[in-house]
Amino acid sequence: MSIDLYIRNRPIIYLLVIVGIAFSCSQDTPEPAKAEEAINNIVMPYILLGADVGVIVGTINDGKKTIYSFGEKVLGSNEKITSQSVLEIASLTKLYTAVALADMVLKGEMNLDDPIEKYLPASLQVPHYQGKKITLLHLANHTSGFPRFATNADKDVYNEYKGYTEQKMYDFISSYTLSREPGAQFEYSGVGYGLLGQILSYKNNSDYETMITERLLQPLNMPHTTITFTPDQNKNLVLGYNGNKQVESWSQYMQNIVQGTGALISSMDDQLIFLEANMGLSNTPLYDAMLLSHKLTFTNNGDYTTGIGLGWNIYQKGSHNFTWKNGGNGSYSSFMGFDKDSGTGVVILVNSSLNPEIFSTDMGFEILKALNKF
Repeated sequence: MSIDLYIRNRPIIYLLVIVGIAFSCSQDTPEPAKAEEAINNIVMPYILLGADVGVIVGTINDGKKTIYSFGEKVLGSNEKITSQSVLEIASLTKLYTAVALADMVLKGEMNLDDPIEKYLPASLQVPHYQGKKITLLHLANHTSGFPRFATNADKDVYNEYKGYTEQKMYDFISSYTLSREPGAQFEYSGVGYGLLGQILSYKNNSDYETMITERLLQPLNMPHTTITFTPDQNKNLVLGYNGNKQVESWSQYMQNIVQGTGALISSMDDQLIFLEANMGLSNTPLYDAMLLSHKLTFTNNGDYTTGIGLGWNIYQKGSHNFTWKNGGNGSYSSFMGFDKDSGTGVVILVNSSLNPEIFSTDMGFEILKALNKF
């Protein structure tokens, strides 16, 4: 069963979680005395009401990193997820793809306004709309006109990406008809980011994992972020759940053509390195590329969103300027966000998936709100 189909069958849990959170945050509840208590009050309703199995939260506040763990690594084990535990980070992978693109642009290897057909096989028929071509920027800010999933993906299976090959992607591209001009409208596209990752790996003359490792993970010293399930990664791997049912990996079955959209596995320690670098709190040659990925490229008003950068969502509210991204597949969910002006940031990794676009994002912003009080 796909994640979208599963989600539609779980409305009762959504209601219970919403009620639980509202109760925990009611006016009768004493104001938390410290950040740890506040974060506990935010996360535990998701655990107690069955929305999440295990949650690990990493925060940065005034330059200090702190890690909190809730729930269980495996149901019934009483064992916590740790900072070295490895989980699938799902669509947070898109942030790495976007920074790799920005790095190539700043090094003069590509331009954001390059048509994507420049980097694809000449035999491939890339769709246009009244002469307007899809560019790298359109893939990176979700305005290409491509849908969330390819139309030839099997949406009746648990993992739409399992068995999705390069040939299937190219068949989709060649047969797809754009309904509007590229750059005209935001429409979140996982298939678009898979294609972007493929293009970047072509440009690097390598596969996606080699490209992202050479350009980002090695310079940032993130040894526990990979696509390959190595023996060391498997030793620390936390298996994922769909509801209370343990399910197979998504990342493990994603081929190069879709890896750029959501195939990375990682630890909290590594994700805090990436967050810290994006907040400008560490010295990295990639900071200019990160800044480019934070830059507004398209105005889009939605939940916690006023615009889109490269991969990142941008949300301006009052004096706060949040830069954030969520992720989720059929067995994991995630969130990363920060407010550079206040020096606060958060990463959330969850070994279960239940409407991650709502739950992990709400959780993330509640924690950011709490951090600004301490």
